[in-house]
Amino acid sequence: MKIMVSGVGSVGGYLTSYLCKYAAAGDSITAVVRGRRREALEQYGLVLHSELLGECVSHPGFVEQPAQAGVQDVIFVCVKNYSLREALTALQPCVDVHTVVVPILNGIDHYAVTRECLPAGHVLDTLIYIFASGNADYSTNQAGKKVRFCLAAWKPEDRPALEKVRGLFAHPGITCVVPEDMEAELWMKFITNCGFNVITAYYGCDIQGIREHPERLAEYRALLDEACAVGRAKGVALPENLAQLQYERVIVKSAPHLTSSMAQDVMAGRRIELDTFGGVLSRLADQLAVPAPVTKRLYEAMKARIQAGSI
Repeated sequence: MKIMVSGVGSVGGYLTSYLCKYAAAGDSITAVVRGRRREALEQYGLVLHSELLGECVSHPGFVEQPAQAGVQDVIFVCVKNYSLREALTALQPCVDVHTVVVPILNGIDHYAVTRECLPAGHVLDTLIYIFASGNADYSTNQAGKKVRFCLAAWKPEDRPALEKVRGLFAHPGITCVVPEDMEAELWMKFITNCGFNVITAYYGCDIQGIREHPERLAEYRALLDEACAVGRAKGVALPENLAQLQYERVIVKSAPHLTSSMAQDVMAGRRIELDTFGGVLSRLADQLAVPAPVTKRLYEAMKARIQAGSI
């Protein structure tokens, strides 16, 4: 099987390491990487420091342009939302009628964008729960005892494609599930991100940096409540106590040093997925006439920082 990973950051780095570790005889794993990252990976290999997989050094194939690798059987897309359309356009030469495209991104609209840009292939909807981060030497860290990966096929003709991809995750290191209600699963992750990513990025902090300040705790809970209200107004079947459960999972149960991918990007001076969370939720709140004052305030403040060049 020919497998490609486009976007070898934190999530893509872990995924590529996993695929290399458990590759079957005859499988080829190709990573799309460029610039200094490619130089580092070609020299030292793809290095992973993982609580689940241990210390791993993998050696997938590397290409700068996807077309160099030809048509693929499965393509995982692990880029940021602001790079998605560009990445999908570059992948077009790698997709034919049998190719399965698996976009693994934050947010709630990556499936629709992928289907629009790559109509020839089979597209699956996904979400992933993982604590992963990147290092200056382009190695990847993974923390925690579980990585949960959800898959869905919205079209009946994509069901065999789902089974093909699910078969790749039959090993320790990633727990792959097919939820009964994928829309609710996507929204629960989206709500998590609209709270945790936004609050940690806004303050440039980890969980301890929220715990130590009562006003930040109140804002974090408000972000969760507002996102839940928008989801329910949209007709998503969410648990009644979801905001409280998510609040407790992060504030009470999670390690204090953990932070979000968006906060990592802020602290590293990288572009952030602000619109994926605060922007999308603010627009939905307006469309559905749902109050979301804290979401809008933090979103507008961070947008102003970006425009001023301070993020």
